[in-house]
Amino acid sequence: MQRSDKQIAKGELVFTSFLFATSLIVLVDTSLMIESNAVGFVGPKVFAYIVGALMFLLSAIQLWAVWRGDRGEPEGIEAGVGVEKPNWKALGIVLAGLVAYAALVEFLGFLIMGSVLYFAVAKAVGAKGNLRIAIVSFVVAGAVFVAFTQGLQLYLPLGFDFLFSPAEGESGW
Repeated sequence: MQRSDKQIAKGELVFTSFLFATSLIVLVDTSLMIESNAVGFVGPKVFAYIVGALMFLLSAIQLWAVWRGDRGEPEGIEAGVGVEKPNWKALGIVLAGLVAYAALVEFLGFLIMGSVLYFAVAKAVGAKGNLRIAIVSFVVAGAVFVAFTQGLQLYLPLGFDFLFSPAEGESGW
């Protein structure tokens, strides 16, 4: 059964309208957010405003495009066409990376475990060149670490805390 162009356009309008409404909710909720005085210039509100504004802009552009008659193209998959076998190996690689990250991030830190996780995901999606993947993974983990710790003032574990000074209240030898 073939759907008409009007039905397709209505579906795209409804979906894009929900995205537009969600962006408005994000912007309104962000404006009502109580901000702590302890936060510096860049706090959680800035990030929420950026996400809300980008969602608003992109969904408004998409709404205008759909309203003018531009529609998405179907992928050509029809009912009854078989789907390829799931890639269980890739899923296993990603799950192993996630489990290792969750188990070791506090001990080894975000820079190491974030790199391991990004490396695992890249291998799972079929990236080639282990050295290049490792370098890119470390650079991405470093950028995320700096953005979160310095830009957003959020905590990400550095790892190896036992190498530094003893905890407060403990005396060294």
